[in-house]
Amino acid sequence: MVNKGMSLKLQVFLLISCLTVFSFSFGLYNNISTMKDYLNEQLASHAQGAAHSLGLSISPYMNEQNLVVAETMTNVIFDSGYYQLIQFTDIDEVVQFKRTIDFPTLSVPNWFMASFPLQPPIMTSEVSDGWRLAGQLSVQSHVGISYNNLWHHAVTSLTTTFILLIITLLIAYFILKAVLRPLKTIEQQANSASKKRFITNPIIPFTTELKAVVDAMNQMIANIQRAFKEQTQLAENLAKHAYIDSLTELPNRRALLKNFESIQSTNTPQKNQFYLGLIALPSLKSINDKQGYAAGDAYIKLGANIISKQLNQITEIQLYRVSGSEFAFLSPLTEDAVKLVHKQLIDILVANKTEHDVEDGFAKYTVTCIGANESFSDTLKRLDSQLTTNPYCDKHAELILSQADNSHHTREEWAHILTHFTEYFINELKHCNQDNFELKCIPLDDFFDLLLQPVVDNQQSIMYVESFVGFKFNGESLPTLDVFSMADKLGVLLELEQAITCFIFYKLTHIKKTPIAINISNQAIQSSAFTHWLFNLYQLQQKKLPPLLYEIKESGVILSSAVTTSFINKAKELKIDIVIENFGSNLNSFHYIRNLNVDFTKLDPCFVHDIDQADTRFFVQTVTQICHGIGLKVIAAQLETPAMIGIFSNIHVDGLQGNGLYAVQNLTTLIPVTLDSSWSCTLQLSDFCPPSNHEAE
Repeated sequence: MVNKGMSLKLQVFLLISCLTVFSFSFGLYNNISTMKDYLNEQLASHAQGAAHSLGLSISPYMNEQNLVVAETMTNVIFDSGYYQLIQFTDIDEVVQFKRTIDFPTLSVPNWFMASFPLQPPIMTSEVSDGWRLAGQLSVQSHVGISYNNLWHHAVTSLTTTFILLIITLLIAYFILKAVLRPLKTIEQQANSASKKRFITNPIIPFTTELKAVVDAMNQMIANIQRAFKEQTQLAENLAKHAYIDSLTELPNRRALLKNFESIQSTNTPQKNQFYLGLIALPSLKSINDKQGYAAGDAYIKLGANIISKQLNQITEIQLYRVSGSEFAFLSPLTEDAVKLVHKQLIDILVANKTEHDVEDGFAKYTVTCIGANESFSDTLKRLDSQLTTNPYCDKHAELILSQADNSHHTREEWAHILTHFTEYFINELKHCNQDNFELKCIPLDDFFDLLLQPVVDNQQSIMYVESFVGFKFNGESLPTLDVFSMADKLGVLLELEQAITCFIFYKLTHIKKTPIAINISNQAIQSSAFTHWLFNLYQLQQKKLPPLLYEIKESGVILSSAVTTSFINKAKELKIDIVIENFGSNLNSFHYIRNLNVDFTKLDPCFVHDIDQADTRFFVQTVTQICHGIGLKVIAAQLETPAMIGIFSNIHVDGLQGNGLYAVQNLTTLIPVTLDSSWSCTLQLSDFCPPSNHEAE
C-alpha cells in the first residue's frame, strides 16, 4: 500500500486516530495515577487514625502486668485485616509486641502493581502511661484492598475510555468522510480526464479549499472541452474544404489522388493488387440543359447515393467524386472481389437505367488494375479510354481487367494454401499446453516471417517497434492483402489471425524490454471469440513477452465503437497500449477519439504524402494539437524522403516511421544462427538498416 500511495482521507483519519488514542491514553494514565495518589493518602490517613485510636485505647495498660491486655486489644484490631503492621516499642526501643502479615496473593496483575505501586507509610503515635511516656505505637495499613480498588477503577476507566474512543473515532470518520467526499469525485474526474473523458463535477463542496479545487478542475475541463471542440471543428472544416465534395459529401479528386499516391508508395514491395474504378453519369449535361442545374445536382446526388450504398454493401470501398459527372472507387481487392463488384454494379446500374428514364443512360463504369509505378493521370486516361470503348452498362457485359496480374492463384489453390497455414494451428496449437507452447510453434517458421520496423522520436530513440508478418508457400512470397482477402472469403480469417498471433508471440519471447506493436484487424476485434482467446493467450504468455501495443484501424473504431471500446478497455487492464492507425482517413469527425483510452494516433498516409502542400501541413498541425490537447502522441508513418522527415519534425509530431529512416528488418537477421531457447535481446536502432543502406521501398 505504501508503494501505491495512501489516500488523503486515510492519512487524515490515521492522524486523528493517533492523536485521539494518545489523548485518551494520557487521560486514562492520568486518571489511574490520580487514583493511586488518592489511595496512598487514604492509606496514610487510615494508618494515622488507627495509631492514635489504638494508642489511646492501650495507654491505661502500659504497666508490665497489664501489657498482655494491650497486646490482646492490638490483636483484635489487627485481625480485622485492614492492617499490614502494628508494633509497640517502649522508650528503650525494645519491641514489646508486633503483628505483621506477609504480602498476600492478589488477583491484580503484577505488571499493573509494578506500573502503579502503592506505598502505604508507617504512621506512629506516642503512648503515655499517665504522665509518663511509655513508648511508641507504629501502624501500617494493608495495601491489598487498595490494589483491588485501584485495579477495578483502572478496568472501569479503560472500558469507559475505550467506548468513548470508538465513538469519537466513528464520529470523526463520518465527519471526515462527509468533508472529503468531494475528493472522490475530483479523483474520478482526474482519472476520467487521463482517459480522455472530460466531465464536470456537479458536487460543490462546503469546504472552501475543496470548493476552490473543484471550481478550478471544472474550469480546466471546460477549457479543454472548448479548445478540443474548436480545434476539432477547425480540422473538420479544413478536411471538408480540402478533401470533401460539398454536393455529395464524398471525398473529392484531391483525396483520391492522395490515397492513390499512398498506395503506390507501398504497392510494389508488397505486390498487392489495387483497383481503380470509374463511374460516369452521362446524362448530366442534357439534364442541366433541359431541366436546369438543380435537377442536375439532384441527379448527381441520386447517383452518388445509389452507387455508394451498393459498394458499401459489397465491401469497404470508398467512393470519390472526381469531376462533375464522374465518380471513382479505389480499393485493394482480389480478382474474385472485383468480379463481385462488377456483377453488383452491373445489376444496380441496369436496374436504375430502367427505373430512371434519362436521355443518355443512368450511369456507366469501368475498372482497371493499377500497374506498378503507374501514375494517376496514366491510369485515369486508360479508364477514360475504356469507358468510351467498352462501357459496362449492359447486363451481359464481360469484365475486362487491363494490367491484371496473371500470376494470381486460383480459388482452389488459395484454399490449399490457407489450409496449409491454418491446419497446424487448429490441430496442434489451439489447445496445446502452454508449457510447450514455444516448442509447438517452431514449425510456423516454415509459413511466416516476422518483419520489424521501428518508430522513433525526435531524439532518435525507439518509441516502439511495429511488427508485420510475411507469408511464404513453396518458396514463394505471397501478397499480404491477397492472403487476408482470400482467408476472409473462404471463412478462415480468424484461424489465420490466431496462427499469426501464436507465431508473433513465439518470436517475441526472444525480445526483451523493447515495446512491440501488433496489428489487429477489424474482423478480429469484432469477434468476441477471437478477443477472448487473444487476451487469454497473452495472460498465459505475458511474463515471456516484451511490452505490447495493439494497432487498430480507425475504420474499425467507426464501424463499431462499442465493441472497439470494450476491446481497448480490456487491453488497458492488461497494460497494453493502443495505437489508432490511419487516423484522419474518415475525414468527417475527430470527436470519437476523445472517448477512447488510447495512447497513440498514426496519421493516415495520404496526409503524409501530401505534407508539402501548405493546407495539408496546416491540417496536420491542427490534428496534432488536438491529440496533444488530450494527451495523445502522434506518429507519422511511411516517411520516404528527408524533406518529409524534416517537415514532420518541425510540426512536433511525436513519432516518425518509414523507409526514409529505417527499413523493415526480418527478425531472422537479428537472431543468431545457433539460437537456443534462452537467447534474448533488446532491440537497438543499430539493428535496423538506415536509408543509406537500402533503397526506399
